[in-house]
Amino acid sequence: MFGLLKKSADAKGRVGLAFGRDHIAIAAISRSGERAVLERCELLPIAPAQGPEAMAAALRSAALPRMPISVVLNAEDYQLALVEAPDVPPAEMRAAMRWRLKEAIDIPVEDTIIDVFEVPPQSRGGQGRMVYAVAARRGAVERCAMALAAIPAFDVVDVPELCLRNLAAVLPAAARGVALLHLGEKAATMVLVQGRTFYFARQMSLAAVGTGQDEDGHQGATGGADTAGIVLELQRSLDYYERHFDQPPITRIAILPAAPRTEVLAAELGRETGFEVNTLDLNASLQCHVPVDPALQASALLAVGAALREERRTL
Repeated sequence: MFGLLKKSADAKGRVGLAFGRDHIAIAAISRSGERAVLERCELLPIAPAQGPEAMAAALRSAALPRMPISVVLNAEDYQLALVEAPDVPPAEMRAAMRWRLKEAIDIPVEDTIIDVFEVPPQSRGGQGRMVYAVAARRGAVERCAMALAAIPAFDVVDVPELCLRNLAAVLPAAARGVALLHLGEKAATMVLVQGRTFYFARQMSLAAVGTGQDEDGHQGATGGADTAGIVLELQRSLDYYERHFDQPPITRIAILPAAPRTEVLAAELGRETGFEVNTLDLNASLQCHVPVDPALQASALLAVGAALREERRTL
């Protein structure tokens, strides 16, 4: 996405960073033939609300490998919108998109940095060429740049949806199309991917009042996830994918992170949809130098997805 510094030369790997409240997730991926190798996956503890200078010092002490570096924006620091591309030359796309986004996002467009990424042409619906526009809060992007200013290999600020695309692409099912569902505490992100091609993203709520509770009001095994609501949103998204992109149906769903509630939700979704539903385990999807336990996977997934990035340029 946002290429802030010089373009990286071809490299046989990448480092991904994701900032949490009290840690920085670090993942390093190298390429060995066709398979990605997870060389490093860890959490670097930091004090809550540390400034860019303190984070920069922590990262310098982490002895990051000499690879290009991507950092992932947090959900509150950007908005994603599917919009019709303005009919302008590529060099003018971002400027033209800024005006188009004024009514599509609820943060002041003048306080954002804009980038776009393409999706395949839609075969139906009578719409023009569609693109996803990312409006990132300028302050968030600048904090990332400040924290990594002393690390020359830093070249990309990425968004979670594209990191999830990268994770989906390593699944065997991706060649025929897969829906990847990433569970957060209160919301989930779904992406539809075929091969490495990103088609669609949707945000959805995981909980509804009175859902997932027993007769005493306690949360059930899915942690209050609204399975019926997820099924509905999933069906709408898959229908859109089939109709607008003229693609065969996606019948494979992967859920992450691996956790007891994920296993329960996977079983429920499989029962409700009849689809093949599995949880994503990094140890099975990647070659890992050291096995990654479920708790670390949950905290480092987006960093791993950022490290799986293969693009050498932004749009």
